[in-house]
Amino acid sequence: MTNKVINLKGKTKQVSKEQKTTLLNYGMFKESIKEYTKQKDLLRPECVEIFKQANTNLILLTKMNNGFEGYAQLIERTAKRFDTATFKEQYPELYKKFLVPSESVEIKVNYNGIGGESA
Repeated sequence: MTNKVINLKGKTKQVSKEQKTTLLNYGMFKESIKEYTKQKDLLRPECVEIFKQANTNLILLTKMNNGFEGYAQLIERTAKRFDTATFKEQYPELYKKFLVPSESVEIKVNYNGIGGESA
């Protein structure tokens, strides 16, 4: 990560501490989701292997003495999807003809701990 000096003079408006906290919480929540998604994706193959070894698609989560119970189910689906890359390659003009504009909104939050008051 490189340190950039950003000149914000005259380009920002003052917002309340609560609004800043909301933005910081949003950024931290977004980062947490990204980390949890990464962990989930790393655990998935191990979980699939548990079902394969048990030769079942349903495992009851009982008698674990941890205050939780329930079930885990392996659901395998087969689906067809449109191969956009091949279509674009074989029919570039037709592909361009059916492109439609779209808009999106992204909120980027960059934060670092500074050892002061917590959010």
